[in-house]
Parts: sequence; structure tokens; C-alpha cells
Amino acid sequence: MTDPSDEYAPAELNTPQYRPLHRVVLNGKSLALGVLVAYLVFSSLLAVQAPDWALIFFVYAAIPVAFIGTAVGALLGLAMRRVRNQWLHVAAFFATGALICLPFGGFSSWGATLFSLSIALAAGIGRLSVWRLVRITQRSLT
Repeated sequence: MTDPSDEYAPAELNTPQYRPLHRVVLNGKSLALGVLVAYLVFSSLLAVQAPDWALIFFVYAAIPVAFIGTAVGALLGLAMRRVRNQWLHVAAFFATGALICLPFGGFSSWGATLFSLSIALAAGIGRLSVWRLVRITQRSLT
């Protein structure tokens, strides 16, 4: 058995040291704020791309952003719980937004590509907006 005080020693499967010590935690209000910021950024980016349709984008983007953004944000947040580096969280949200939208405009015309990138950028900025609301909990070794 390794010494639990040695942080560079390999962890054994049956010890509490094997479990990660830090968890990144966001509450429901933080998730809602991140989704709201992502929605506003997404609507703004679409309004810049097509100013005549700005109000329609703002109204009709609310439902998909609310459902899809909340579901994907919550699942990705759970998956990234053990990663302490907040920049990796922001990058993961951007990459996930880009990967989800890749079939809708990844290699086609500029309009569809800009649409996909606006979703990815909005997801990244939404996660970046709740940076200060993150709580990192630390678990003990015992």
C-alpha cells in the first residue's frame, strides 16, 4: 500500500486516494444563467448576420436554447465535474457546441458554418459567464 501523503504515488483501486479529490460544482441557478447568456449571445450573433430577422431569431431561438442548451449543459457539466481547470470547461462547451452543429453546416456554405460557429461561441461564452459561480469542493482522503 502506498503512502496517502505522497501525492505523486500511484493510487491503488481500493483506497480513497483513487477517487478524485476535487469536484467542480455549479448549481441550477448558475446553469440557468449560463443558458440565458448563451441565448443572448446566440441571438445577438444571428442578428448581426441577418439584421432584418433579428426579432424572429430572438423569439424562435428561446425554446430550442432552453431545452437543448439546458440538457447539454447539465450533462456536459456532470461529465466535466472532475476537471478543475475552468478553461478546459469553456473549451469543452465550445467544442461540444461545434460538434453538435457540425452536421448542420460543418462543410457547407458560409451561412450554415457561421450558424454552427455562433452556437459554439454562444455555448463557450455561456460557460465563461458562470466562471465565478463555480464552487470547487474538496473531498478528504479518509
